[in-house]
Amino acid sequence: MLPTMRGRGEMGGERGKARMAKKKGVDGEDDDSLGNDPFLVEIGRRIKQLRTDAGITQRDLGEAAGGLSPSYIYTVERGRQNMTLTVFRRIAEALGAPIEDLLSDGEPDGRLTDRSLTRFVYQLDKLGQILDLRREQDDAIFKELKSMSGVKERIAEHLKAEKK
Repeated sequence: MLPTMRGRGEMGGERGKARMAKKKGVDGEDDDSLGNDPFLVEIGRRIKQLRTDAGITQRDLGEAAGGLSPSYIYTVERGRQNMTLTVFRRIAEALGAPIEDLLSDGEPDGRLTDRSLTRFVYQLDKLGQILDLRREQDDAIFKELKSMSGVKERIAEHLKAEKK
């Protein structure tokens, strides 16, 4: 009689299932091993954050970025894929994010850095200039309307005088 082999659903198979469950990867997110390059890991983290904030899957991002596989996007997000600049640009465009935002030293979690503070102050200054211009325009419009209100009264007086 030949020895019987255990099926995959029994003891030997359970270990395999546990290993597979731990190493899901694509959109399963159980495999937490990151790449060795902190720069690539940080870029991958930012890409993943933008993707999840947008509510899209790795598959959708890959398709939008020109047919990249979900597993490729996964390895990029884990910082384990040294992508070309062309692929990096396609991913950024698919996410609707400028490349400089993915490379900036600003933190997506809201912490401010010198660079992001400088950018914020610059934008506030521009807003102040726009508001000043708007006030000038509003003042000019108000003056014009005020001068027109006097015209209305003169026309009314003229019409009254003609009726007599």
